[in-house]
Amino acid sequence: MRQPASSAPDRSHLVAALSKVPPPSDAAFPQAIRAVVEAYPDPEPLLRAVLDDHAIRRRSRFAALYALLLRLRREERHAEYASVVRDHDDEFGAEPYFHTFRAIVARAKGDLASLRSSVEYSRQAVASMPDVAAVIHQLAAFWVEYLERLEDPGPARDLDEVERHIDRAITLTQGRVAHYYETKGRVLALRGEFEAARAAVAQAIELEPRDSRDHLRRLSQYQSSRIRIDLMQERARWAQAHARFRTELTEFKGQQLQLLGLLAAVVAFIATASNIASQSAGVEGLRLMLVASGAIAVVFGTFSLVNNSRVRRVIAAVVIGCAMIGAGMFVPASWMS
Repeated sequence: MRQPASSAPDRSHLVAALSKVPPPSDAAFPQAIRAVVEAYPDPEPLLRAVLDDHAIRRRSRFAALYALLLRLRREERHAEYASVVRDHDDEFGAEPYFHTFRAIVARAKGDLASLRSSVEYSRQAVASMPDVAAVIHQLAAFWVEYLERLEDPGPARDLDEVERHIDRAITLTQGRVAHYYETKGRVLALRGEFEAARAAVAQAIELEPRDSRDHLRRLSQYQSSRIRIDLMQERARWAQAHARFRTELTEFKGQQLQLLGLLAAVVAFIATASNIASQSAGVEGLRLMLVASGAIAVVFGTFSLVNNSRVRRVIAAVVIGCAMIGAGMFVPASWMS
């Protein structure tokens, strides 16, 4: 199908612009593509035309593919994105960047297994392009999303590795890319460092360019992250309260079991003492009953102290118990007769 005459100059200008972008292995490649796309109000028809024209240099056509996929991703046209990736897998599948395309397709499916696959594809991309900040950030962002979906974020070493990746991406871009800080905030939230997480998201909002086409979409994303951090903090507080309640309940059950054991021992002690006292002479039996009663008073007084009873009552019970024990052991028999 013939292109309208008015689009021919735009197409030639686009081809010229794409031919001047750095090679895909260059760290500046993603930002250069974004700069080219921003210059056109509706670049999609032109990008598709360039991509389908095999007379154009392969490198320029791959740049057009990257730009087209960037636009489809911005507009969240996931089915079209996956279709374009499949259609050009045979021709461009060996390009290191194609791992990032496969990762995005897998991530769009949304289930945990696909998210795990997106992380692995991103790992392969980082292995091929270890100094490209956008690729490193994609690995960190997809990994964070995967960990957020788990009930338990997993071992701390995973969070450590994710944080190393995002810190490296921030360092490579000299801290100029706003949404990298939002990803950093999500990592900190998974660690439970909620105030630091909010500060990172606030920094992302502050750095986001006001003249970017993605400005409103990014701001919505940052506000969603703020809400997510608040929810995670409330969930952490609830989990702490629940754990504290379970601990207190376990301790209470233990105290009740101890009390039951003590009562059983006291009952057995009283029964044994009464049996022995009934078989003893009058004064000796009285001594034994006094000692037994005093011991019981001391035991219950001490146990009351454990249960946070008033100290005066506990002291009174212990003093009376000790007095009874002393009377049973040391008072002369003549005083009891």
